[in-house]
Amino acid sequence: MDIQRLEGLRGCGGAGFPVHIKWQAVANEATPEGGKVIVCNADEGEPGTLKDGWLLNEQPRRVLLGMQRAAAMVGAVRAYVYLRPEYTEQLRFLQVAINDLIEDGFLSPGSGAMWNGAGFPGRSVQRPGHPLPPQEMPNIAPAAATGLPLRLDIVLGGGAYICGEETALLESMEGRRPQPRHKPPYPTQSGLWGLPTLMNNVETFWWAERILSGEIETPGSHRLYSLSGDVERPGVYEAPVGITARDLIDHFGGGVVNREQISCWIPGGAASGVLPASCLDTPLSPEGLKEVGTSLGTAGVVVYAKPTQPVEVAAEIMKFFADESCSQCTPCRLGNRAFSDWISGVHEWPEPEVTERWLEAMELGSICGLGFTAPLVVRQMQRWFSEAVV
Repeated sequence: MDIQRLEGLRGCGGAGFPVHIKWQAVANEATPEGGKVIVCNADEGEPGTLKDGWLLNEQPRRVLLGMQRAAAMVGAVRAYVYLRPEYTEQLRFLQVAINDLIEDGFLSPGSGAMWNGAGFPGRSVQRPGHPLPPQEMPNIAPAAATGLPLRLDIVLGGGAYICGEETALLESMEGRRPQPRHKPPYPTQSGLWGLPTLMNNVETFWWAERILSGEIETPGSHRLYSLSGDVERPGVYEAPVGITARDLIDHFGGGVVNREQISCWIPGGAASGVLPASCLDTPLSPEGLKEVGTSLGTAGVVVYAKPTQPVEVAAEIMKFFADESCSQCTPCRLGNRAFSDWISGVHEWPEPEVTERWLEAMELGSICGLGFTAPLVVRQMQRWFSEAVV
């Protein structure tokens, strides 16, 4: 099956990287002795985002089939779902789906083993190149050569926001503190235990299965939007890429609660920043949101009605980032805490040139997206709500 059929689909975890390029990169890698690996990031820690948890409740089989198709196309026979520990209900649905797929011949017997998250008591230490204890290691060769079914297990994470970054997640799976790695090499080259690794999030595998099964003819035309906050019908909705926030709120979310006025809103999860009500007619697409200085991210739309103030929302976001920073990078470790204090009024704002130096230090001196996208929240406040932050 041609990986190019996925052209047009972008990753739904936040970065929006073209899926077919990532899959092709893993397929092109030579298969080492330890094989290739598929990882599904089901950690879903981005505030305002709930679509992955919903999918694992409603359609876990389709997500797992997406992973199975990916394994067959890139030549992998091992796969893992890295699951958010709070998703206990989703875990039950995943286990049922795995057992059903074993019976149907899509997954190998023994799939569904549980592994505890890194740094927690009871976690089995897995040696590099050996994702299972020696006595449980199946004698397997690349799927493309043997046609053997996929071995798929579950890893319970530790609930760290930073594990939304793929290399921090891999560090967690390998039993170390979850801190992002320097790149290159990229996970497609050297990922879990140094093996070529394909990692996508839950929604991405779900869309891939729908596309490759022939259900969808135009990849990337729709997204799942998490809609929450002060709306009448919060939930997860499938809608076209490019729908406006106003249409999403009115036609899917039933409007704002008590018909209150909107104070501000978040377009794509907390990392996408805070926008004013005047931007509600902006298309929810990469191109549309770029015009207002942000991105679609995880498509987690959060609505805030008056009297909530934008500066309150921004302060909470920066406090969250300060608390969740892995502390590896000094600009991120110090910068998020400083901006949290400045926005919330704990300390006075510095001079504009000092603020800009701090923002640039974070953007240029951080290893991962937490550090170099967090300044977006501040820049959005400067652009749209300058009277509140200076």
